[in-house]
Amino acid sequence: MKLIIALFSYIIGVSTTQALTINDARNAYEQSIYKKTIGIKFLQEIENNSSVNNVLLGYKGAVKMIMAKHYFYPWQKLNSFNEGKNILENAIAKDENNIELIYLRFSIQSHSPKFLNYANNISIDKLFLLKSISAIKDKDLQLRIINYLKSSSLLSQTEKNKLNSIS
Repeated sequence: MKLIIALFSYIIGVSTTQALTINDARNAYEQSIYKKTIGIKFLQEIENNSSVNNVLLGYKGAVKMIMAKHYFYPWQKLNSFNEGKNILENAIAKDENNIELIYLRFSIQSHSPKFLNYANNISIDKLFLLKSISAIKDKDLQLRIINYLKSSSLLSQTEKNKLNSIS
């Protein structure tokens, strides 16, 4: 009887699980920097989600890279970062002109320690983002990217001022 109740509870829990949205991923990405539990929860949800598109995979990779900062042991940090990097780079390879994926890579590379040697796309990605930002139809994404770029030390004041006319 206990087995039947447990199985029934599991089935109900699985069937009521909502699909992971792009906004969930965006929020988890931004918040996992500060809260390890949010990153862990997002990664668990994405693993249990059968309808994961390429952009969600990019967020999975980016969150895994961020999670490296929350681990104690150096090998855990490096493994998490490298695994995430591979996932993000594979997502970008499938869709090289996806501004959201380029934004993720730019923001990660902007804050990656130099010894990880993960900064080779910063200049190209910055130019791509600045050139493409005004064409983004998703206003939530556009605003998130603009806000990030305005706070970036990698943009000149002139570049930041141009962003003001978009938002």
